[in-house]
Amino acid sequence: MDYKRLLNYIKPYKARFILAMVCMGIFSALTGATMWLVKNLFDKIFIAKDMKMLTLVALLIPIFFALKGIVDYGRSYLLNYIAQNVVKTIRNELYEKLISLSHNFYVKNSSSRIMSRITNDINALQGALLRVPPSVFRDGLTVIVMIGVLFYLHWKFAFITVVVMPLVSLPLILFARKMRKASKEGQVQMAEIYSSLQEMLSGFSVIKAFCQENHEKDRFKGNNEKYYGIQQRLVRVDARSSPIMEALGACGVAIVLWFGGKDVVNGVWTSGAFVAFLGAVFSMYQPLKNFAQVNSTIQQAVTASERIFEILDEEPTIVDSSNAIEMPKFSKDIVYKNVSFDYGVGKQILNNINVTIPIGKTVAFVGSSGSGKTTIANLLLRFYDVKSGEILIDGKNIQDFEIKSLRSQIGVVSQDVMLFNDTIKYNIAYAKLDATDQEIEAVAKAANAYNFISKMPEKYDTLVGERGMKVSGGEKQRIAIARAMLKNPPILILDEATSALDSESEKLVQEAIENLMKNRTVVLIAHRLATVKNADKIIVIDKGNIAEEGTHQELLAKNNIYAKLYNMQ
Repeated sequence: MDYKRLLNYIKPYKARFILAMVCMGIFSALTGATMWLVKNLFDKIFIAKDMKMLTLVALLIPIFFALKGIVDYGRSYLLNYIAQNVVKTIRNELYEKLISLSHNFYVKNSSSRIMSRITNDINALQGALLRVPPSVFRDGLTVIVMIGVLFYLHWKFAFITVVVMPLVSLPLILFARKMRKASKEGQVQMAEIYSSLQEMLSGFSVIKAFCQENHEKDRFKGNNEKYYGIQQRLVRVDARSSPIMEALGACGVAIVLWFGGKDVVNGVWTSGAFVAFLGAVFSMYQPLKNFAQVNSTIQQAVTASERIFEILDEEPTIVDSSNAIEMPKFSKDIVYKNVSFDYGVGKQILNNINVTIPIGKTVAFVGSSGSGKTTIANLLLRFYDVKSGEILIDGKNIQDFEIKSLRSQIGVVSQDVMLFNDTIKYNIAYAKLDATDQEIEAVAKAANAYNFISKMPEKYDTLVGERGMKVSGGEKQRIAIARAMLKNPPILILDEATSALDSESEKLVQEAIENLMKNRTVVLIAHRLATVKNADKIIVIDKGNIAEEGTHQELLAKNNIYAKLYNMQ
């Protein structure tokens, strides 16, 4: 665990943390002062019959415990304030980091495992921030104060106690190693549980369609059972620590009791001092026991912080260059020049692609699944960077532009439309958050979305559900087209935008797309060739290479790959 790094999050609350430590110090001092009351209770009241001391002690007891309550409340409030703010800051940083990372990070990491780190690991860290400081500072100070009381009462037996105490903590070293290992395994396994849950929630239609409810139940039970086993290991280690410490502590108390009691009988020291001495020893016992109990919390926090900092240390692979400029308004053409690309797994996706897309023209990329069509669009958006060659816009490499300014001039409508769990209005306006109601209605009409929206009870304020599940596929597409229209980009990417739609929906969506394509430069990715007949140029991609290119009629006349694909459909 990077303690220094974690301390940087606490630094802004240094004053509150110091005040919390003062509260814990007063609490420990009052606990020590209680032993003075015990000594006087026996020596000056029960034995010496001192009524003044009885009155003083009777007055001081409620005052002491009231002060202890006040400072303990202060400690609890201040530490909660600090912990909540630290966790809030880390959670914000995690989100900011995640939203800044490039596509390849999400290819390598499942969303459920990422969610586990933002929730489960953050909770473990928050628990440690609340529980560890009281155990380390308050209980630590209590032990120190009690040691001072012991030496004040009887230095010889205090020395024996101090020698025995370190022996009590030795088992903690062994337990800490085992707990840390089990904690890490537990948090990894919790991510698997999140994964099973997320897949069930997102794929429940498939599960039910294939009657695989029992299989999914068994899979979840298996993950849950494995997590249970890891937690049981952690519990066993944690449960063993307290009895062992209790046994060692009891041996020390027994030694002090026998030898100290003998000295009281022989008149070496007073019974009040001896009772206070035992009280101080027992007062040290609970803080030491707390050290053992908080050990599992520390180990879980160690693992959690490592996993959290792993994400915070990730760096996006696609970033602005040091001398990046704002992209001027698109005015001439897009050129793919000797572009090659692979995803780093040894398989070439694109190989020496050369394409020119003039302004105002529509160029369609067609081919079988996995041929590299969508990759061409992703490279233009700089979701990934080319491995060799370059992509030019108006003669300038897109890597020389600021990413935000590049993407601001490109609109995207894809087959897998992502709608947010919010209103139709919010989803359309996502392209321009300050859009007026009139602007939203205008693009809805142009996208053939106005009619179905106006029939809904809440109209534009209708909630679409998670990933737009409350609207049909065609309706989702038209909302996405309206969103792209509102952005009004000069360059448009259409990636299988009419796939998987019924004929009526496809007709409405196709009309909306034609409205969207007007006066724009369009990169059209299509598997269904009926949608590309009117493209100015059609490029056939086969195994990452340009196999042929031309207009629809020219390619049919060649009677090659395109003609075969077209005739098959």
